[in-house]
Amino acid sequence: MSGYKKFLIDMQEALKFIRIDTELQNIPGEYKRLMYDYRLRISNPVAANALISPKELKNIADKTKRYYREQNIDDKKGNRYSTYQLMLLYCFIAVRTKMLEKETGDKNHPQVVEMKKTSDGMFKTHYTYFLLHYFRIITQLSNPCHKYYGVKIHVAAIFKDNPMLEIVIKAVGIPTPKRMILIDGVTRPAYRLGKAHAEELVEWIKVDKKSLGGYYRGKREVLDVYIQSHALKRMTQRLDLLGKGAINYLLWENTHTITQFEFYKGYVLLPVMLYDVKVGYLMAKVVKDKVLFRTFLFITHNFSPEGDKLKEISGLGKYDISYWHIDRLSTFVNLDGEKYKELLDLFQKAGIKNFEQLKEKGFDIDNLQTVNLDGLMNYISKGKEVEKF
Repeated sequence: MSGYKKFLIDMQEALKFIRIDTELQNIPGEYKRLMYDYRLRISNPVAANALISPKELKNIADKTKRYYREQNIDDKKGNRYSTYQLMLLYCFIAVRTKMLEKETGDKNHPQVVEMKKTSDGMFKTHYTYFLLHYFRIITQLSNPCHKYYGVKIHVAAIFKDNPMLEIVIKAVGIPTPKRMILIDGVTRPAYRLGKAHAEELVEWIKVDKKSLGGYYRGKREVLDVYIQSHALKRMTQRLDLLGKGAINYLLWENTHTITQFEFYKGYVLLPVMLYDVKVGYLMAKVVKDKVLFRTFLFITHNFSPEGDKLKEISGLGKYDISYWHIDRLSTFVNLDGEKYKELLDLFQKAGIKNFEQLKEKGFDIDNLQTVNLDGLMNYISKGKEVEKF
């Protein structure tokens, strides 16, 4: 089957959502061809520098194609679209606008103006979701102890004065700045913490000194944020149901905007939330005008408010927590609530709550990101206006 015929079949299917699929058969062949020309050609990503391997490019391309075709965009009528189907609807509406303009002979006709507004909105929505797919991928891949990823995307006309457009993608590897920091008399490596964007390279995370209370009395208004590899190692061990990509994403989700810490017994703690359930803390220390995340505490560990409370009411010590594996996400998710009701009551009294909500959740990266799809969309759309090229 030719690409053109497949395009028309896919468009017919997409038009069913808005109940105008019968209109397609009445459109002259020349305008159907114009719809085909309006489609966006999406090239496979190419490496912008030597830090991106062919294997990584293939992984990025494969995931993008899958996300592009997944029907996970809800409308108010209960329909679910894919980003590809949004592109098809854009092609249809844009060409119908051209037809109406020719029929009326007036490009300022109210109906023409309204349809153009709709087609432009459809283009922007499609393009923003397209950015979202790349954003999801680079937040999965970016690991501060290795490197960050970014993408450079632009839309180019294939031929001058022709509606044919191509999206060109370049994948970029960004090395993480590394510093040797003296901590408790020992020099240890630390890595700059950054956050991925949709169409930009990495933005390095900073925190306002006001968020640190009395734990910083220096002159800087904002402090750079670093992390030790030990913190990510402990996240991986203790949130053991999450794979590498999910850990990378969870780190981004909990650190991309830091406005408030918790202070406890001289420690600076950043709560880590998984599906809106507090599962632990990144423990930070202020070192020479820098905020350094040193380790990750599961919520049952000593030196966390809940962990110390659990020790107080149960008598469980540091080694008991490790021995009984109640410092692992898998233990909580797989715990038989009826069999261990007394244990669950202890957790509740210690402030360790809502873990039962995680029992029905998926912990692979696609599940984590799909649940927060609207939040991710809002993030990449904030302050951004996608213009039609």
